[in-house]
Amino acid sequence: MKGVSERGDNAAREFASRRVWRLVVALAFLVAARCVATEAEVTFSGAGSFSNARLRSAIAEQIQAISASGLTVARADDAAYFLGAFYRREGFPKAEVQFQIRGSGLILTVKEGLRTLVKDLVFRGNRAFPDGTLSEYMFGVDAKKLASAGVPFNETEVAAGGERIAAFYISEGYIDATADTKATRIRPGGTEAEVVVQIVEGRRYVIGPISFTGQLVLESRELLDALALKRGAPFTPLTADGFQRLLRGHYRAKGFFNAKVEVIADQARARDGAVPVTAMCEPGPRFRVGKVVPRGMDRLKPEFIEKRFASLTGKVYDPAVLEIRYRELVKTGMFKSLHVRPVEVAGDVLDLDVEIEEAKAKEFGVELGFASYDGVSAGLRIGDRNFAGLGRPLSLGLQYSQRGFRGELLHVDPWFLDSTWMLRSRLYSQVRDEQGYSRVTEGLRFDLGRRFAPHFEAGGYVVTELTKISDFSIDERLVGPTSYVLTAVGLTQTLDFRDDPMNPTRGWVFSASADLDALDGEIAFARAAVRYSQYRKFGKSLVGFGARAGWIIPVGDAAAVPIDLRFFNGGGTTVRSFVDRDLGPKDRGGNPLGGDFYTVFNLEWDFPIAGALGGALFADAGNLTEQSRVSLDGMRYALGAGLRYQLPIGPLRIDYGYNPSRRAGEDVGAVHLSFGFAF
Repeated sequence: MKGVSERGDNAAREFASRRVWRLVVALAFLVAARCVATEAEVTFSGAGSFSNARLRSAIAEQIQAISASGLTVARADDAAYFLGAFYRREGFPKAEVQFQIRGSGLILTVKEGLRTLVKDLVFRGNRAFPDGTLSEYMFGVDAKKLASAGVPFNETEVAAGGERIAAFYISEGYIDATADTKATRIRPGGTEAEVVVQIVEGRRYVIGPISFTGQLVLESRELLDALALKRGAPFTPLTADGFQRLLRGHYRAKGFFNAKVEVIADQARARDGAVPVTAMCEPGPRFRVGKVVPRGMDRLKPEFIEKRFASLTGKVYDPAVLEIRYRELVKTGMFKSLHVRPVEVAGDVLDLDVEIEEAKAKEFGVELGFASYDGVSAGLRIGDRNFAGLGRPLSLGLQYSQRGFRGELLHVDPWFLDSTWMLRSRLYSQVRDEQGYSRVTEGLRFDLGRRFAPHFEAGGYVVTELTKISDFSIDERLVGPTSYVLTAVGLTQTLDFRDDPMNPTRGWVFSASADLDALDGEIAFARAAVRYSQYRKFGKSLVGFGARAGWIIPVGDAAAVPIDLRFFNGGGTTVRSFVDRDLGPKDRGGNPLGGDFYTVFNLEWDFPIAGALGGALFADAGNLTEQSRVSLDGMRYALGAGLRYQLPIGPLRIDYGYNPSRRAGEDVGAVHLSFGFAF
């Protein structure tokens, strides 16, 4: 039996070995086939106007298909067709492309013909709009600059331009307008084209009297206001559909969930071009929000979802308010998907069906950076966006730079006590080497804030810190207290009308803060700071202006303010002709001492250079004084230029600021490398 067993085992091993070899051979054949397909070459013949790389880019998708799946007649024909289309787009109307397969290679032979550029653009029959307006719709180029713009002639694009012009006329109320490009011709010689657009404008139609029928419930004036019409607004084929959407949306915003609206615009009854419009409205019952039905929870507790929408229950259904609650939840990052569906249950009640799919709650992030003052930095953040299943994030952040180390434990409660207030709690510790001294700080801070309007938020904070200052090369009398417990209570407010807080292109922001500070249990000083920044686009350029000021008012001896709590000036975000903290009072060794009052004014023009790379010209001004009074004494300035590399979360900046009023012992200027906006 043992021999039989051994022979059986040997046979099994031989069978398995054969299967392995067959698999290896099959894989070898697949790899060989892949290599053969990959080695398929595409060459061009007769193509003198464009580089080989440009031609390959034009048919990159077809080349990829040949490399991946092999060369066939159909794929070769596709490559020839799309190469011909590329030539016609580039102004070669008579270009022809033939293909030939030789072994594993594809040869595309091109007969280019003459290249034709658009030299003239002629509009005929246009009375309502000037040539300059229409030329933008035709080619995106002013007609006067067309001859020097080098626009390739392409029959397909010319026809599409005519369609765009006709659509523009229709959008302005000329619903019978046509734009014909059949008179376009190529001039003798074949290198220049004259594009002719024959326009028939017809009558302009406007929106005439609007009447409402049915059980309106709402006043006619309110419905008219919902349409937000301007006098003489153009009538278009889309007017009726647009009115239906607006009126239905307005009724829904008032709680009429099943509102039906039908709008009829009768062009045949128009008088002097004014088209009468009739809206037939059936609002139906006004609905109220019933219960919240959450589904799909994993770690998250159902009551979390219920509480987020609790303020809506029993109230008139309002989709705008529901959208606000929805966006608040989406911003938490806790959900892979989130759907809120109003469901009619009985009579005039809507339940909110909330279906969620939770995202991964645990997060881990690493960051690397460099700044002129801090040097190389590295950071690590570990967090849980759904700590204990309560929907509140908890994170631990560790950051190291050449100046020191900081650790922070952060807990955020966006709905403190299930209200609209946000509480941020921070426990932190920091060891840092500044110029002239070192410090160790351990602290606890609570920030309580609320958004009172879309652009306005305010709040307050309480902070307590234990700080020890050591290794100072500055005279101890100038350093101030070297070991103290700080307790501060403050208020903040922000008005923010920027289009993007991280990468603004327009708008403005104003913020202010004030606090009262005690050292070792005794009130020592008050502090206030304000900031205003404004941004405006001019074409592709951005102009920004910023102004900041801070004021410390000591109670008693000014020297009682510790050096690390004073204001400093100079650096990549203030007056850029100085390195960080270098503007202002210094001791005999050149160490900055800080001050009680400062100002910073920035003016910057950012402009594009190529792609994501841009340039900047700027002028800065600012001061820093030891006097605890509002003063513009000792203003210092910077004139400079820089480079910007735009990233989705803000620009990477390199700036050089020149000091036009250099004093003895000061540098000519300073170079700064930093991230984000300077102000």
